[in-house]
Amino acid sequence: MHKHHFLKSLFLLLCLFFASQALQAQDLLKGKDLSQVRVDQLSDADIAKLKAQLASAGVTIEQAEQQALAKGMSPAEFAKLKQRVAGAGGGTTGTGKLKTGIDKTSADRGNNSSDSLDTAEKPGEKSTKSLINPLIFGSELYTSVSPSFEPNLKLATPVNYILGPDDQILVSVYGVQEYNGDLLVSAEGNVSIPNVGQVKIAGLTIEAATQKLKAVMGNSVYSYLRSGGSKISVTLSKIRSIKVTIIGSNRPGNFSVSSLSTVFNALYIAGGPSAFGSFREIELVRNNKVERKIDLYRLLLHGDQSDNIGLKDNDVIRIPAYKKRVELQGQVKRPGIFEILPGESFANILDFASGFTDTAYRASVKIFQRSDKERKVQDLELQAYNTYQPQSGDLFVISKTLNRFQNRVSITGAVFRPDVYELRQGLTVADLIRKADGLKEDAYTGRGQIIRLQEDLTRSILSFDVKKALAGDLANNSTLQREDEVLISSVLDLRDSFKVSIQGEIRFPGQYEYVEKLTLKDLILQAGGFTDAAYKNIEIARLLKRDSIAASDNRASAIINTEINERDLTSFSANIPLQPFDVITIRRKAGYTVPESVIISGQVQYPGPYALSNRNEKVSDLLKRAGGYTPDAYPDGAYLKRYKTAEDKQKAEEAVKRLQKTVKDSTNVIAAEILRDYDKVPLDLNFIMNSPGSMEDLVLKARDELVIPKFDAQVKVSGEVLLVTQVPYQTKNSFRDYISEAGGFTAYALRKRGYVVYANGKAASTKHFLFFKFYPKILPGSELVVPRRAEKKATSVGEVIGIASGVASLAGVVIALLRL
Repeated sequence: MHKHHFLKSLFLLLCLFFASQALQAQDLLKGKDLSQVRVDQLSDADIAKLKAQLASAGVTIEQAEQQALAKGMSPAEFAKLKQRVAGAGGGTTGTGKLKTGIDKTSADRGNNSSDSLDTAEKPGEKSTKSLINPLIFGSELYTSVSPSFEPNLKLATPVNYILGPDDQILVSVYGVQEYNGDLLVSAEGNVSIPNVGQVKIAGLTIEAATQKLKAVMGNSVYSYLRSGGSKISVTLSKIRSIKVTIIGSNRPGNFSVSSLSTVFNALYIAGGPSAFGSFREIELVRNNKVERKIDLYRLLLHGDQSDNIGLKDNDVIRIPAYKKRVELQGQVKRPGIFEILPGESFANILDFASGFTDTAYRASVKIFQRSDKERKVQDLELQAYNTYQPQSGDLFVISKTLNRFQNRVSITGAVFRPDVYELRQGLTVADLIRKADGLKEDAYTGRGQIIRLQEDLTRSILSFDVKKALAGDLANNSTLQREDEVLISSVLDLRDSFKVSIQGEIRFPGQYEYVEKLTLKDLILQAGGFTDAAYKNIEIARLLKRDSIAASDNRASAIINTEINERDLTSFSANIPLQPFDVITIRRKAGYTVPESVIISGQVQYPGPYALSNRNEKVSDLLKRAGGYTPDAYPDGAYLKRYKTAEDKQKAEEAVKRLQKTVKDSTNVIAAEILRDYDKVPLDLNFIMNSPGSMEDLVLKARDELVIPKFDAQVKVSGEVLLVTQVPYQTKNSFRDYISEAGGFTAYALRKRGYVVYANGKAASTKHFLFFKFYPKILPGSELVVPRRAEKKATSVGEVIGIASGVASLAGVVIALLRL
């Protein structure tokens, strides 16, 4: 008994729960407390109802966000709600039909009627394949990317709109008496007005219905409408749907469309004509009679919308199969497949394709036709364009013009306007020269050439006297033919181009063009004059002109020596005439050198740059000029940075290339050391200062830098030790002592190859004699380096087997020899 009461109570609670959820879904916007709403528990029908509420309220889901959050809905739940509402917009309705832009617009006008145009997919919502061959002229109207032909339901109601059942009108009386009401036109065509009664308005225009309602209501309780004390306004608030049938389209069927829809609207929704449907003989059938024949080409070619008439209830749009289609390919502006009507010619088809392109061959067109058994080709001449009646299936091919000229001649060379020119009847060589604005000053008038194209397409040359041709001599003033090329030579082209060269202490050395009467003075001025280091002695090397070379003649050139004192270019020697290919050399003053500098840095009294006082200045001299050491100086660590010249760098790069071919250096450490901008030269300054001028006392070069470091009582230990570190220098400690302070050797240390790098860059390695090792001396600032032992590759099983086999074979040979 208790169990029965428990189940009954549970059942009532569940019913209340689902009822509350349904009520919650229906009045989601009107509820005061939305904190308990769970979007996941709402059905698709609930979301659809919510979307209808939003539409009727004239707000979007984004605009309702603040209101929902203020009533307690969590941001997470609202995000889910927003996502589901957005998803519902692109989903399906309860009947499984996709929403279109027409429904959305109808909803804006308050139309709640069902519209089977919903079956059409809205362009842009989903990328679909075109239902019509894109080559067919007019198919762009019905492709997935074309703009839709949807009726604009937001326009003012047309005054000639005919009212009918299911239309809803808004009647407004204002003034002394007032009345506002939405009146639905019944199936009988009447509207019911309170205190007035039934008024039949079906079949009337908006304007006529307004006048009738004014008269009927004025004769009842709204008497002020007769006297003018009140006014009446009638507008269309909801539009009825009408039924149309479309056959022969890509999506044939019965459609419910807005009563404002036109033929083009319906054709778009039906996907346009099918693959074999006509674009030019579409029939609008009304009351079992052909009301109008629609030719879409009028719209496509001229923008003429005279065929875009309004639809009525039970209209039929019939798209018959086409009768004739032809195709245009090649050099037309809009190639494709075109439909033709009886009486139309090729000229009309050419207009459909917007005419020839600029490169089209217009004299004739190729036609490829199909007979009952086979194909054939026909040439259509220009004169027959307006008379030829195309057959269905004709293929017209328009080719390009030939890349040749029927009247071209050209002239090149020493004329003012070398170019191609028109060949006119009787054009001569002299006429063509005058067309090119005549001869240049450098033209060679003794002979010209005509390059002529022969009948066998080979070329021949006809020579003529240019001067006589211009004088009118018939023998030289030949008449030109098509593709003739006239060549007038220049005297400059008929002689060598000579050069002279100048080098040495001149501002702009190089080669210069030789001209008549060129002198040494002229060339020096062209080359910018002497440099400050130029000496008075000048050498001219001249080309030897000889017919043969004797065995005893070893001369390479004739040398002419001259002097120009104090750079006096007015002197007689500066006017020596030059000849082609002369090479002039301006000598440099003996001992003319620009002062060069070196640098001393570190622990000296006066560090910085110093200009070299003589060519043999040495390290000791520079140290004395810098005032000697400071108290913190460490002479044993001194070294010289010697910067490399361009030649040294080139040699270093070549050495690196050779090294990389033989040594595997994946870290590029060796290459970086070799390619460093300077070499580090260790110095023994104590010996150098005690023995100045000795071999250790190096001669300084430009850009050298003498570095004298500060005393550093540290010793660095690196390499294969347990701890790379620095330890204080102690005189009593040996090499092994410092290794011990670094934790000792690692397992991979190559102990016998340990070495020391001193502060000045010198290095000393471990020496070996019999079983004894002699470690290098340690000085302050030194670095102890323990190299890594090369890893030995373990012998593989295959190698062991191979060695064992070899040994066994060798043993067998030895045994065989012993038994002999």
